[in-house]
Order: sequence, then structure tokens, then C-alpha cells
Amino acid sequence: MYSESTARSGHTDDAPLLAKELSWKHRMKNKWYRMDRVSRVVFSLMFLALGAALVSRIAIEVLSPFDNWPRTTIPPRLDNDNNSARTDGERRKAVRAAMQHAWQGYRDHAFGKDELQPVSNSSNNKWGGWGVTLIDALDTLHIMELHEEFKEGVRHVAKVNFSKAKTGYTTPFFEMVIRSLGGLLSAYEMSLDVRLLKKAKEVGDVLMPAFNTSTGIPYPRVDVNTGKAVESQHVCIAEAGTVQLEYWKLSELTGDPVYHETAQRVVDLLDKADKPHKGLYPIWLNIKTGKLDSGSITFGGMGDSWYEYMLKQYIYSRREHDQYRRMYEESIDSMKELMIGRSIYDPDMYYVGDLDSTATKFSPRYQHLTCFVPGMLALGSKALDRPDDLELAKQLTYTCFQMYNRTSTGLSPEYVQFRNKANFGLSAATNTSDFDLVTLRKADKKEKEDGFYLGPNRSYILRPETIESIMIMYRITGDKMYKEWGWQIFQAIEKWTRTPSAYSAYKDVTSTKGSKEWTDSMESFFLAETLKYLYLLFSPADYYSLDEYVFNTEAHPFRIMRH
Repeated sequence: MYSESTARSGHTDDAPLLAKELSWKHRMKNKWYRMDRVSRVVFSLMFLALGAALVSRIAIEVLSPFDNWPRTTIPPRLDNDNNSARTDGERRKAVRAAMQHAWQGYRDHAFGKDELQPVSNSSNNKWGGWGVTLIDALDTLHIMELHEEFKEGVRHVAKVNFSKAKTGYTTPFFEMVIRSLGGLLSAYEMSLDVRLLKKAKEVGDVLMPAFNTSTGIPYPRVDVNTGKAVESQHVCIAEAGTVQLEYWKLSELTGDPVYHETAQRVVDLLDKADKPHKGLYPIWLNIKTGKLDSGSITFGGMGDSWYEYMLKQYIYSRREHDQYRRMYEESIDSMKELMIGRSIYDPDMYYVGDLDSTATKFSPRYQHLTCFVPGMLALGSKALDRPDDLELAKQLTYTCFQMYNRTSTGLSPEYVQFRNKANFGLSAATNTSDFDLVTLRKADKKEKEDGFYLGPNRSYILRPETIESIMIMYRITGDKMYKEWGWQIFQAIEKWTRTPSAYSAYKDVTSTKGSKEWTDSMESFFLAETLKYLYLLFSPADYYSLDEYVFNTEAHPFRIMRH
């Protein structure tokens, strides 16, 4: 009797063919016709899906060869062959233990509040009561594989009403974009917990009224309780120009382009604005006129991350938006021309000073905040093929490390100051204008040894910028010296700032009085940035690789766009 399968294959049960006599095509036909119809449909669908995936991958490689970009970081082979894997593992565990210590203190004494006060074991809601430390720390917990702590944090975040803040409080737009929106987006990409994306959209939406201005330049504060922005005449360029990456990521993840389009208008306006020198931006932006009308030119506070985001948006967009590359290169070229100083006592010590609003007066002060610059330059040197920038990055990183290394505690002050050859510099005793140079006393032995002198603000508030640059410098150069520098800084943090419950800012880095210098403050960026960058410094270079992620200015890693 003929069956359907035997008829189609050309043989009968009475005259079977031996398997070895069949060609592979014939054997495949036999197997196909012996399947029932349901099995054939399932097999066909699987084959089509596999084919579609293969075609898609080929298209990505041909039309958008992400994996063929020049590598930013050192190859894994170099990272694995540095004979320090055991040491790195031990150091990574030490940093992880520091994170556990800080988190446990926050959990015990301030859970759900904005900040733990790590000396009094009290708490505050200085950011309006959203629980900013918790949100800022989520992705650090995930990166360090503290998954139970992460889950507990997510459960809390899922219940937060971001359309409310404490009565009378107005929310700082920029700070909550980089800390809260950035933190939620990053934590979502890591965990794919849809509750986090929902809350990220909620935060993005409640802050959007900041853009309700005639120019599209955002107001610096929003009253989330009323849903309205707080009117203001000026906003600094860092506040207006360091929200684009987060809103772009929100557009990518939600499919709603309005977030990116709204934030992008600020970049377009600043691109066209009149400047005192090509690529350099005075910090104060007039919201009504759209003009840069006052303030210093700085890569430190109130200017810093604006320059950072030009490069990072270019990398995030898969290097397709040339506007960001052009603007970044204009700024860096002018910075190198006008804003680089050098110690007269240590010829290896270079720094980035500030300029006045006309770009004609120079301030010989190097802020800790500006110590993100060498990391930025190193990243840009690879992404844009600018090798000279990497050499400057090495020189600036050296100075940033010495700001720690040459104090009695091994902690860095908020800034250091330099004199020029004519013995002019900023006052060491009083806070003066950044450009009011005075005749300085004769340099003492310590200033000559250090290469710089300190100003009146000698505090260390657990800042991350130097560690950020050290981590990037190691990943780009493979030089193990940077790991040693980072470890030395971590040991100083452990020795001088660790309290029984967490870590505290330190009032005077020249004092070895220990707990007497604690200021009872632990900013959320210590968990979000400082400890995260330390952990990544001692992790393999392909763990949250700089080839696959862009870190926002609060150290929240975003996956680079793939489409």
C-alpha cells in the first residue's frame, strides 16, 4: 500500500531503499514527508526565524558595522595578561564591601530618603523626597551583583509617586535628570524590569515643563506639585546642556521621539549662539534671548558636563551625528589653545584653568570637578582619532592624582592653585574673584615640592571625577599604574572618611584629625559614581565596556544605540 510519504519519495514498503543508497537530499525529503503537518509548520517557522535573524545580522554588519569600529578599550588579551587578576579580584571585593557598608547604613537609617547623614545616622530630603540615593545607587548594586539589595530598591521605587515632592520644594531639573532619570533608565536596561521604565517615563514627564519657554531653553527648576516650571532669567550651560543623553535614551526605549527632539533644540541653539571664542561658552545662558551673556568659561562647575555630552552624544548615536563631533572638536581645540596651564615647579604638571567671559583673562585654578577632562580627552582620542589628546590626558591625570597624593591625608581638596613666573596667583587665604590675581608671598618648600598651593576650600566631598578619569585611562592605555593610583585613593577614602554607618565628606584634607573633620554628609554620587568607577577599574575591561556603553555624567551606563 502506498502512503503519502512513500508515494512522494518514489519507493514502497515492498521495495525499500537502503539508507546508505540515498543521497542526502533524498534522505531529507524522506524525513520531511514523514512529519505530520503540524511539525512541518513549526519547523518552517523556526527556519524562517533563523533566516530572518541571519539576514538582519548581515545587514547590521554591512550597513552599520558597530563591531568594526576602532576599539576604544584595550583588548581582553592585554587585560588578562597583566598578571594582576588575583590582586584585581581582591580589590574588587574590597570596593564591593565598601558599597555594602554604605548601602547598609543607608538602609538602616535613611531608606527611601534622599540622603543618609553618616555621622548622626539621621537623614534628609534635600532633593524633595524621591529617595535619590536609592535611585542613584541601583545600577551600582546591579553591577556589583548585589541582587537582593537591587530587588529591594526596585520594590521601593515602584511605589514612589514622582509627581509629588515635599511641600514648598522646587525640583532642580538638571540634577534630577542625571540622577533620577539616568539612574532609572540604566537600571531598566540592566534588569529589563518594566516597572523601572515606567518610573523613568514618569520622571521624564514631570520634568518636561522645564522646557516650556519661548526659546526652548529649560528653566532650572520645576514645581512638580503644580506641574509648572519656576521662571528664571538665566540657566547655566551645564544645566541646560546635560539632559540630552537621558532624554534621547528615554525616546529610544519608549519609542516617543518628543523627548529627544525637545532636548536637542538646546544643542542647536547653543551651536548657533555667538561666542567670545570658537567652541568656548560663557556659563550663563539667557533663557528669554537665547544668548550667552555672562559668566566665566570653565570646564569645571556649571560648564563641565556640557562639553562632555557633545562627545558622548556623538558616541551614543553610533557616530552618525556629525554636529556633536564638530562642536566637541571646536571646544577641545580652543581649550588646548587658551586654557592649559603648567606648574612652574613641576614640569610634568599640566592643568585646565578658567577664562573670563571675554576669553582674555586666565584663572590658574584647577578644580576637582575639572578632573573629568582627562577621561573625556582619552575617550575622544580613540573615538575621533586624536592621538595628541591622549598625551594631554596623561598629563592632566597625573596632576589630578597628585592633588590626592600630595596632601597629608591622601584626599584631594576642591581645587588647587598655581602661581605664574611673575609670582602672581589667586589668594590662598580668602575667596576672591577667579580672575583677581594678587602678588603672592615667596613660595615655601611644600609648594615647590607639590607644584601647587591650596586655597581656602580644602574639603573633600567624596567626589568621583579623578577616579572616573583613572578608570578610563587604564581601559584605554592598559597601563597598570592607573590601577595603583586608584587603589591608593580608595585606601585614603577608607582610612579617613569611613564612619560606623557609611562614609562622610571631609572638611580639611590637610588635617589628620580623622572623625573631627567629618561633615555628616554623603552625596548620592559617592554610591553612583565613586564606588562604581573604582569597581570597574579593577574589573575586566570588557565588563561594561566603553565600546558598548556611554556613561552619563552621573556614571549611569547607557547602551550605545544599535539602530
